Amino acid sequence: MPDWKEIFAAPEMQRLKPNPELLAVLPAVQAAGCRRVLDAGCGAGRHLLPLAQAGFEVWGVDREMAVLEGLQEKLRAWAHRPQLVQADLLRLPFPAGALQLVVSINVINHGYTRTFEEYCRELDRVLAPGGFLFVYLSPREAGEMVRLPETRELEPGTLVDIATPDGEMVHHFPTPEEIQGQFPSCRLLRAETILAPIPFMGGKEMPQYVFWARKPGARD
Repeated sequence: MPDWKEIFAAPEMQRLKPNPELLAVLPAVQAAGCRRVLDAGCGAGRHLLPLAQAGFEVWGVDREMAVLEGLQEKLRAWAHRPQLVQADLLRLPFPAGALQLVVSINVINHGYTRTFEEYCRELDRVLAPGGFLFVYLSPREAGEMVRLPETRELEPGTLVDIATPDGEMVHHFPTPEEIQGQFPSCRLLRAETILAPIPFMGGKEMPQYVFWARKPGARD
């Protein structure tokens, strides 16, 4: 299995455009006066530059130092420089309520159900009242599409040895109801399964779940 540095260094990943579903919601975030943004699991950094160019104060967090080191080389050419932080998403180095937009794209699937739930709690912890949450991940039906004869189901929706480059890692594929249940305090703005190309699977279209919500603030 290739490591994350190798995956993100691949030409198709370096050329990958920002997620259009995220770009579509940024005007609403700007209109609400939100400025502090976290990209939780920033990887190759495809969302950092458009977020910084839109005027946000941006932090990119990833667990893999080798990935961040490669990304740091790219940042040197940028006029708008997000801040990079090496950290586990289970223990984000921010106070409660510190960020006004929290973004997580194709990251929190990795692990067992309990790990997925802990990721969600941590994203919710650092999100400020009145802030926005954008989560984009592979739902349960995507998991069914990447099963192999050797795939093992470790618990409902949790698979290992699947047909992805990181298929030797444990993946949890939640249902939409499970995702929504992790953020009970948030007001749902959009919850929809769409078909979208997966960059490290040759652009194959797979179901992806868009979760877009806002945490109630003092005026709500």
